[in-house]
Amino acid sequence: MEQNPHRTLLRIPPFPQHYKHVTVKSSTKHDRPALMPSIDSHQIQAQTIIIIHPGSLNLRIGRATDLNPHTILHVIARKRLAGGPIHRDPFLPMQGIKVNDMILQEMEECRLQVSHTLQSCLQSDGHRRYATPPQQIAAFNRRAHPVKLSDSGSEWIKPEDNIVVGDEVLTINPNLDYNIHFPFKRGDLNIHDGPGGSLTAVLANLETIWTRHYRAVLVIPDIYNRQYLKELTTLLLCKIGFGGCFLLQDHVAATFGAGLGYACVIDVGDQKTSVSCVEDGISHRNTRVRMEYGGGDITQAFYWLLQKCAFPYKSCSPDNKLDAMLLRKLKENFCHVNLDICGSQEKSFIVGDECIVAPLSLFQPELLGLSGPKILQVQKLSTGDPEDPHDDSYLRETSVTTEELKRKMYGCILVIGGGMKFTGIGTWLQNRISLQIPYMYRAEQLDIITNTKEIDQEMTAWKGAAIMSCLESAPELWIYTSEWEKNGVKLLRERAPFMW
Repeated sequence: MEQNPHRTLLRIPPFPQHYKHVTVKSSTKHDRPALMPSIDSHQIQAQTIIIIHPGSLNLRIGRATDLNPHTILHVIARKRLAGGPIHRDPFLPMQGIKVNDMILQEMEECRLQVSHTLQSCLQSDGHRRYATPPQQIAAFNRRAHPVKLSDSGSEWIKPEDNIVVGDEVLTINPNLDYNIHFPFKRGDLNIHDGPGGSLTAVLANLETIWTRHYRAVLVIPDIYNRQYLKELTTLLLCKIGFGGCFLLQDHVAATFGAGLGYACVIDVGDQKTSVSCVEDGISHRNTRVRMEYGGGDITQAFYWLLQKCAFPYKSCSPDNKLDAMLLRKLKENFCHVNLDICGSQEKSFIVGDECIVAPLSLFQPELLGLSGPKILQVQKLSTGDPEDPHDDSYLRETSVTTEELKRKMYGCILVIGGGMKFTGIGTWLQNRISLQIPYMYRAEQLDIITNTKEIDQEMTAWKGAAIMSCLESAPELWIYTSEWEKNGVKLLRERAPFMW
């Protein structure tokens, strides 16, 4: 079951003539700012700095000197008291409402719309694409039978401890009395009314998952809740025991990781997609948008499409943690946006355009209806904090975005996160954007960076935080435990590298 190695040469529709140069590229060392100091000059200091980048699915943590962070599932299992309430967070985004016929009909109409668009596209050799109908594929797959593998080497474990963290949660026998909690959901703290859903309980889970080290840089979402940031800072300094910390927005960190002075950053994670414009280390507040869908929702859409093709693994259930991880792996291995791949393809079972329709659900959110309604969020004004006497109206960032800034941001787009890692997706995005940019904001060059040369796009924000923690100006950002206990949240307003 090999992936097709061909790259996408998209031919729908032609690029506007006013662009003198349009590229989808990977940044190189030459793109990095010339004044960026090397990590070597701060080697001793950097070894004591821990970069923490929490996500809805994965936690990335490591020293600033590490080449790559250590990545684990951002999940914790706690042994349930006898007779206690059961709570198990799903490993894929699940619907908050019952999926009715109206939602399924809307998804089917959207699927047909995407399929018709693909049929109107041309391959790189100029031939029109063709698609095998799902009914024909389903007829073949119904004759296929799944092969049950031996259970050797994959036995369930019975943990000795009452707490299990990270990837080991996958190996716990589901019949044991353990509650499963993901501390983050849709890019924010997973606060809910069920067991373990209070702010105190979520912070306790984070304290258990995150390790005690020296000083920490915490990568936070571009759209943040001030109260949560206050509690997270207290967690790092007063409960976990880090000697110092500072907070850094993920989109700002990503521009440092990619070596860019400015960019419109598109971050597609497992459960959210966020966009903001970053310039000179500042994320412009009025440009921040977050949509509540990501790679996990695409996995659900892909599974729905596979079911229409009579997916041979009939007992597959997204509610089962191992099945959820299997579906995620199938999506990562086989989904693409390569128009040169068309017709039916055999991968122990047969699929058609399902592998390309699923990634394009990012552009057709109606296809993501299985995981519930999708809410769009922007940065909200603060409701105030009794520890911070300054009125927010005096500290509010201007909402005026200059014409020059818009032109710059339309010309440089940085794609990060693990939810959009599909072959050819950059070229598709390039075409969509090039046709929708207003004429007055069209730059001579349109760069869409989907991968940096040395860094996986999932690691871009983490690497940027590591670089920023080693800058000569970084000491001005650190908040230390004694200062925090004395002055509290006012330090975030004074030292945070973003508008508090």
